[in-house]
Amino acid sequence: MPRSYGSKHDGRYLALTVLLMLANALAAETLHPEGLSALQELRIAEGNDDAQSLLITDRAGTVVLDTDKVLPRIENEFSPNSYDGYLAELLAERQARATAIDLQGERHALLSPATQAGDYLLLITREEGNGAYNFNLKFRYDGATKSFALSQILLNENDAQCDRSLLSSYAMDSKALGATSIADFDGSRAFGTLRALRLAHQTSASTAEKLMPEAVASNFDAALKAYQAGNAQELKTLVGYFLSSDEDGACGPGNYIVEKYYFPQRVGWSNDLGFLFEQAGHYPEAVELLQHITRRHPDRVVANLNLADAYWALGEREQAREAYGQYHDKMLAAQKQARIPPRVLERK
Repeated sequence: MPRSYGSKHDGRYLALTVLLMLANALAAETLHPEGLSALQELRIAEGNDDAQSLLITDRAGTVVLDTDKVLPRIENEFSPNSYDGYLAELLAERQARATAIDLQGERHALLSPATQAGDYLLLITREEGNGAYNFNLKFRYDGATKSFALSQILLNENDAQCDRSLLSSYAMDSKALGATSIADFDGSRAFGTLRALRLAHQTSASTAEKLMPEAVASNFDAALKAYQAGNAQELKTLVGYFLSSDEDGACGPGNYIVEKYYFPQRVGWSNDLGFLFEQAGHYPEAVELLQHITRRHPDRVVANLNLADAYWALGEREQAREAYGQYHDKMLAAQKQARIPPRVLERK
C-alpha cells in the first residue's frame, strides 16, 4: 500500500404516565450477551394531572420506580403552550455497540467499547427550536437490585445546514450531571446542565470520545478492500456513500466532511479516508478532510502527501507545491528521504 491508512408537548396540559413493562423477575435476573428481552414494552398513557410521572413496574406489578422528577415539562421561550423535556424508550444493547437516536428519531448503531450488553432506559432530550443537537441519557438496568444506573451520555449533533442527518455522536462524561441512577435523577436540573455541557463542548478543546457509526466503519472497510483489489469502479461507488447529496449547494464539503469524518482518537483512519476520497476522484472532500488533519496533527507526515496529491488533481498547483514541500522537508528531518516518491521531487 503506497500510503499509510494508518422534538415536545403540543400545548395540551395532559400528564403522561410512562409505563415501562419489565419481564418477570426471574427472567430479568439473567443478562444475555446480545442484549435482553426483559424490557419489552414502553407504553405512554395520558392522565389528568399537571405533573408527569415515570412509573416502572415488573410484570408481577411490583413498582421498581415511581417518580415525578424524571420527565418534567419545561417551559421554553417560543410559546407558553409548548414545552421542552424528555422522551423515554427502552433499548436492548449489544456488547461494545451503542444505539443513538437523533433529532429525527432515527437510530444509529455506534462502535462503543465501553457499552455493556443489557437493557437500558433511554431518555432523549427534546427542545423547541433546536434543530442542531440532542442528548441521549442511558440508564442500565440491574435485575438483581431492580435499579437503573446512569452509564452513558451521548451528545448527537445533526447537520442543520444540509440534510439534517447525524453528523457526530460524542460520549460525554456521565459524572457531569451529578446523578448516578434514575432514582436520584432530576430532569429539570439536568436539562440546564446538559445545555451548559454542549456549550462547553463547542467552545473548548473537548476530550469527549467521538463514536464511529457502525455503518461508516463497515463501508470504509469495504472501500479499502476495493482499493487494494484495484477495483476502481467499486471504490468510487463505495466512497460515494460517504457523501451527502448537494442539490442546492447546502451540502458542500465544508459543511460536513470534517465534523462527520474527523475522529480525533482515530486520526489514522481519517487520513486513510481522505486518501480514499482522493483515489475515488472526490478531490474537494479529500482536501477538506486532509487539510484539517495536517493543521491539527502536524506530525501526521503522510497526510501532507495525500493533501498535496488532492490539490494537484484539482489543478491547484501552488497549494500542491506547498504541501509537497512540507512533506519533503519532514521526511528529510526524519531521515526517510529514500521513501520519498519521485513525483514529490518533480512537483514541489
